[in-house]
Amino acid sequence: MFVRSITVKNYRNLDYQKVELQKGLNVFCGLNAQGKTNFLECIVLSSLGKSPRTDRDKELINWDKDWAQIKTVFCTETTDGEIEIKLSKAEKKRVAVNGLPLIKIGELLGWLNVIYFSPEEIKVIREGPDARRRFMDIDLCQTDKNYFYTLNRYNKILTQRNNLLKKEFQNKDLKEMLSIWDKQLAKEGAKLFIKRKDFIQKIAPIAQEVHKKLTDGKEEMHLIYQTEMQGETAAQAEEFLTDKLSQTFDKQLKLGFTANGVHRDDVKFSVNNVDIRKYGSQGQQRTAALTLKISEVKLLKEIIGEYPVLLLDDVFSEIDALRRRRLLEYTADIQTVLTATEFETELANGIPYKKFTVSNGKISG
Repeated sequence: MFVRSITVKNYRNLDYQKVELQKGLNVFCGLNAQGKTNFLECIVLSSLGKSPRTDRDKELINWDKDWAQIKTVFCTETTDGEIEIKLSKAEKKRVAVNGLPLIKIGELLGWLNVIYFSPEEIKVIREGPDARRRFMDIDLCQTDKNYFYTLNRYNKILTQRNNLLKKEFQNKDLKEMLSIWDKQLAKEGAKLFIKRKDFIQKIAPIAQEVHKKLTDGKEEMHLIYQTEMQGETAAQAEEFLTDKLSQTFDKQLKLGFTANGVHRDDVKFSVNNVDIRKYGSQGQQRTAALTLKISEVKLLKEIIGEYPVLLLDDVFSEIDALRRRRLLEYTADIQTVLTATEFETELANGIPYKKFTVSNGKISG
């Protein structure tokens, strides 16, 4: 899978232009705030239908324009395609694949798979469980549209249930009212639990192997799925959560929110048996985050049969020379779009690459 070209109009600070990429390594060089990250953001938007940097589509439009447009031409082993996204300050976002408008954003998932890594991605290791659930959800949504729709249903039910806990806490019939939502929440939550558990079981050994290579065998990394959920099947997990929600009703009534379910899940990262979120150095955390991204690439290859596009935003500034070389070795067979303030030929270590220069929103190369 690779992106052949991207045409942008009025997107953030990017001038109207068409950029053609090669299958392998593509390097975008330029000073900060010139548009390098904005270009990568276009690719992520074409894949997921949303930006990794903001939830407000209007922020993606050039400040003195009323609309923006992205056309991404991509190729897979079985098909060629075009994704077109139109953003407007006056209307809702419009997305089309091969000229056919999409009704739901979930229909975009799976056409163009990408893995995006920036220095901000260290949050998945360092910060709270929200970031780690997001990492699981993004990968699972790209490879399983049913997961995307299940996740949306779960979140909507959860919101409804929490609203009842807050607004109807004095209602004597509240427990009976909640039992209806409990069954629905448990049904959708059980599906998410089974798929997340399977995902971690698959990616954990890959991450262990990748991390060893990145650290020359000095460190061993383990991923552990942390959840209160139990059950080998979705039916068992559904029964467990239904019972749990009923048993903890009084506690949740005092809290005013739902304290049980997969929205409380987490992932533990340990290196040499040390929890690196709590005790790891900044270097260890950065390397672990990089390990995770490479592992995601390899796992998606196993699931969908071809590599996703790898986007690396200013990663070289965060890792040492050894890890830079190891990273580029992994990308030899993958379309990689890399941004940097500067890039020396020897860094490629003999790997062919196409170089672009980014200056004041204009990309040349």
